[in-house]
Amino acid sequence: NIRIFTTPVIKRKIDMASLNCPHCRHHLLEPIRSEEIEIDACVHCGGLWFDQNELDKIVHSYDPNYPREVSIVESLGQSVGESQKRCPHCKESLVTHQFEKGGDLKIDICHACNGIWLDQGELDHAKIFYEIPDAEERIKKETTGGNWLFQFFFQLPVEFNIKPRNFSLITVILVVFNALLIFPVMSTKTSAEILFNTWGLVPQEIGALNWFVTLLTHQFLHGGWGHLLGNMYFLYILGDNVEDAMGRIMYPLFYLFCGLVAGLVHVGYELTFGGFANMPLVGASGAISGIMAAYVYIFRKARLTFMLFVFQFKISPIWYFGIWIGFNVLSMIAGVPGVSWVAHIGGFIAGLVFVYFVYDRILKANPLIRYLNQKVTVEQSK
Repeated sequence: NIRIFTTPVIKRKIDMASLNCPHCRHHLLEPIRSEEIEIDACVHCGGLWFDQNELDKIVHSYDPNYPREVSIVESLGQSVGESQKRCPHCKESLVTHQFEKGGDLKIDICHACNGIWLDQGELDHAKIFYEIPDAEERIKKETTGGNWLFQFFFQLPVEFNIKPRNFSLITVILVVFNALLIFPVMSTKTSAEILFNTWGLVPQEIGALNWFVTLLTHQFLHGGWGHLLGNMYFLYILGDNVEDAMGRIMYPLFYLFCGLVAGLVHVGYELTFGGFANMPLVGASGAISGIMAAYVYIFRKARLTFMLFVFQFKISPIWYFGIWIGFNVLSMIAGVPGVSWVAHIGGFIAGLVFVYFVYDRILKANPLIRYLNQKVTVEQSK
């Protein structure tokens, strides 16, 4: 987050004329300096006034994650009319710009001098004006020949989505931990059988003390390199965004919850309808299915490539994972062996339910996602 008033280098501006606060009107702005950037603040209402390009310098100085020099005046949303505030320099009425009708991403601009006024608490929202052009550019980026070759040979999608704000620590830890556990599994056939029977989830052992432990441990074992790599690929490309949206506390709880529910659904199905109640279940697919569901719910404007024979298409997560879940349902009905299709379905439903209850909290903490999802809603309603 940008922190202007906590830096130790803030000093008063020198020889600057007094300016009236656009919001309070009768109070004067306090001229301050943050490093080499000059701004004006109102100590009464907490508002900030930025002369031309000052807000640009603040954002790029305090947040190096912005990939290119973007000026806020280049990405203004639609004008919704004049505000009651007046420019402290020009005395002209400020014009309020809003990205989407009914949205809360607004900013007041003086069209005469390009000055910008932000009410208290609007600074983080103003950052979104800089992030939106890059976010939309990343999502709309065209596929390449390399993307096609990758998907053709590996049958895995290529993702086009916004860049996570923070390093995906939990996702990386999960990937590394799962990868390390493949080595004892692959060492010998006997070793694999012992590990699976001890730490895999066996439905018919329900109620035993070790059975409760295996509800957790089965999520970190895999049957081979192909099983591991496929799961870890989806965990990495989807998990980094979901982790960034949820945060490092909620995300691992969500991950384990989806894996737990997937395991319980598998046990219930095998004991009731299936014929493999004595076989251990292993794999992170149930938890990752939950991440897929969260991705669908949260990142509606993202795109994933889908390949039909040799034809590659960019489609929304709703379509991509809608096709995926449909394939799982058909495979379950057909009784295709070797994969717990019902665990995939259970984990996916668990993910949808979990995100449904925390979605508003996620949007509140992620204004860029909120804006993108609002835009999708507006476009669909036209």
